[in-house]
Amino acid sequence: MMLSRALARSVRLPARLPTRLPALSRPAIAASSAPGVLAPAASVWMRGMAANRSSRTQNQQSASNTNATESSAPKPDLRKLPDLTQGIPSTLEFETSGATNKKALEAVEEETTEPQAGGSGRGRGELPASAYISSTEKRRNKFANYMYASALGLGVLGLAYLGREWDEEEEKAYPDIPNGWSLGLWWNRTTTRFGSVTNYYSDPVFDKLLPDPNPMFERPYTLCISLEDMLIHSEWTREHGWRVAKRPGVDYFLRYLSIYYELVLFTSVPYFAGEQLVKKLDPYHIITWPLFREATKYKDGEIVKDLSYLNRDLSKVIIIDTKAEHVREQPENAILLSKWTGDPKDSELVSLIPFLEYIHAMNYKDVREVLKSFKGKHIPTEFARREAIARAEFQKQFEKEKRNQKGGVAAIGGLFGLNPNKMNMMAPEGEISPAEAYAQGKMLQDIQRERGQRQYELLEKQIRENGEAWIKAEQEELEKAQAEAMSSMKSSFTSWFLPSKPEEKPSEPKK
Repeated sequence: MMLSRALARSVRLPARLPTRLPALSRPAIAASSAPGVLAPAASVWMRGMAANRSSRTQNQQSASNTNATESSAPKPDLRKLPDLTQGIPSTLEFETSGATNKKALEAVEEETTEPQAGGSGRGRGELPASAYISSTEKRRNKFANYMYASALGLGVLGLAYLGREWDEEEEKAYPDIPNGWSLGLWWNRTTTRFGSVTNYYSDPVFDKLLPDPNPMFERPYTLCISLEDMLIHSEWTREHGWRVAKRPGVDYFLRYLSIYYELVLFTSVPYFAGEQLVKKLDPYHIITWPLFREATKYKDGEIVKDLSYLNRDLSKVIIIDTKAEHVREQPENAILLSKWTGDPKDSELVSLIPFLEYIHAMNYKDVREVLKSFKGKHIPTEFARREAIARAEFQKQFEKEKRNQKGGVAAIGGLFGLNPNKMNMMAPEGEISPAEAYAQGKMLQDIQRERGQRQYELLEKQIRENGEAWIKAEQEELEKAQAEAMSSMKSSFTSWFLPSKPEEKPSEPKK
């Protein structure tokens, strides 16, 4: 420190010398100082001072430039900034417009992927890809390969098992595919068994949808009726939500025809939705058997009502529907009606009653022949036309031959283009005989209609008098069954935790 202060004084000394020693010259002063020490130290010190001065100057210039730049930059317009109180604005337009500098991003990605020059580490490509997989990932991949191989092996074994030979029941069910170990027979058995598995989800729930007919309550014909857009019409509006309307004449149609036909409600509505509709539509169970979507077949993306599953003779079955796709399996048994859209003045359904009534009266062997004669025609209109012709002919024969009722009946059937095999001409108690009815100028359908009307009026009387009692008794039975089911469920649940009581043996009488 002392040496540096002495050197500093010696450097500042020449500036003061002219005032004190005016007679001395600069060479003399230089000669009087130490030539080996003073000159180098002074030069080092001067260079340091110059460097400090230059750095300060540069810092001042950079600061002034920064201030100038900041002062020259335009101030942002805060009014153009988004109002975050209204939600965060979307950046989709900015991103899709290509405003992002994709080239700059690609350049950054390339720089990050390139190995550092001169570094001691290795690049990604210097080792195989397996070197970068962890041991856990290797074990996971190995286990997955084992599972794939096991699944393939099980699949092969499953196919081989499906192609095994038939047992006794299967051999009776598939007589067209015999046993044998040729490749073709094995493949046929495999595809047949696999198809039986998939058919579980597309075929009806039971092979027989209806029980065997009861001889005591058997009707000669079965009438299948659709529900949606035929008996009812449902629609949804914003104001009222879902609303369901009942077609005009539905009660009369069902109750009257229940005298002649076994009524089956065959609908494509699922059970959970249709069961409540049926309760409202038919509270007195006039419909004998309700069948829902679970009883239909799913084929080629369409719901099909296959009548072959009904366990009934198809020559005695008629189905009324609004869609041809539903009856594609047995179109010869179908009567197709236009959809009912809620018209309160509709009478299309009721107008079918005389035609269906006549089929029962004539007791035809095969209803498909009757429906075939009306194919492509409006059945109510065509039947009314034929009935008018038959009635006119009947009146002519009645005038000529009042006692020849047999020939008149045969002529009536001939006018309809059909040959009736057997007629229900047995007169119940309290009614006039067919001979007396013909003597009065009545046709067969007139007798049948009068008989049906009397039975219908009797049914209506019973419903008026006992309808509420029937519904109440049914509700009590339902509640009783639910209580028994709940009790059984509770007892089975508590039996897991509580020991069952031992049964008491009856005591033997003392001798």
